Amino acid sequence: MTLSRTFLKGFSIGLLSFFLINVIAAHLLSDCGLPALLGVDFCADDIARAGFPLVFFEQGGFIPHNYFNLPNLFLDLFISIVFAAACGFAGKEKNKSVGLTQTHPDERG
Repeated sequence: MTLSRTFLKGFSIGLLSFFLINVIAAHLLSDCGLPALLGVDFCADDIARAGFPLVFFEQGGFIPHNYFNLPNLFLDLFISIVFAAACGFAGKEKNKSVGLTQTHPDERG
């Protein structure tokens, strides 16, 4: 079974979009934005959070605490791979419905 180029394009677009959604969610969920997650903020008692749709990392606060949930991280990764695969299959089906086919230059008659 070989993967088509359109599936790989859709898969990579799905992974990239899920990564960007995670970065935006980390920026919005953290008290001082993305710099809080990177550790370069100057807020007094900020809380840095990461993860979309499930928060798997939380650190900081007035009374410092660290929270890392490995099952939530694995579930987030699983959701992102399923989403990317769905994007890949959708791109492949869209390519079929339009009537575009990929043939090797040697196979053209």
